[in-house]
Amino acid sequence: MIDPTPVLFGLLVGFLVGLTGVGGGSLMTPFLVAVMGVPAPTAVGTDLTFATLTKLTGSFQHFRQRSVNVEIAVFLGMGSIPAGLLGVGTLEWIKGAYDPEMVESIMITIIAATLVLVGLSLIYRDYFMPKRSESPRPGVWDGKGRMSRRRRAYTVLFGALGGYLVGLTSIGSGSVMAVILLLLYPIAPVVIVGTDITHAMVLSFVVGIAHMTQGNVDFALAGTLL
Repeated sequence: MIDPTPVLFGLLVGFLVGLTGVGGGSLMTPFLVAVMGVPAPTAVGTDLTFATLTKLTGSFQHFRQRSVNVEIAVFLGMGSIPAGLLGVGTLEWIKGAYDPEMVESIMITIIAATLVLVGLSLIYRDYFMPKRSESPRPGVWDGKGRMSRRRRAYTVLFGALGGYLVGLTSIGSGSVMAVILLLLYPIAPVVIVGTDITHAMVLSFVVGIAHMTQGNVDFALAGTLL
């Protein structure tokens, strides 16, 4: 008999991701570790597989609505994807260097610290960043035309920071990246959400495959969550 707990939680997380583009890893990975008792490395890989599929529909919908800035997503990916693979490599190094009990302790500590970072970033977004209107401010780059070299460099750099966290913990592909986009780009909120979901889907897909090759994905559990 299928345990309804992961099914219901997967439904809730999928709804939240489709609505906002954020929250998947921040909710799912701790749930898998703390409630389901899944080993942390397996929870990370399984969550990324789940995230790829849940974000796929949202990405397609935003493409149809033309609310995805492809240039921004590409430059984010130039930083996030290599760094995400480095995050996977770091996790594999931890697995090889320590016994399973210590690996679990280290990973839970890293995941907890990442959740604190995500929480602080969301507090900053909600309470300290100026509210964004649908129309970009005059005199600033509005997401059309070519980005400056400096803005491209910042996008790659911050994408790498977020991507590393995703590869190591599966957390941040939506939440952290959304705050990065809000900091770097004065563009419409709907474009922020669409670009964030699309980039997160590609990042989760690539890094998720890397985790699959290392045996960090429980396919039966991922299917239940879906």
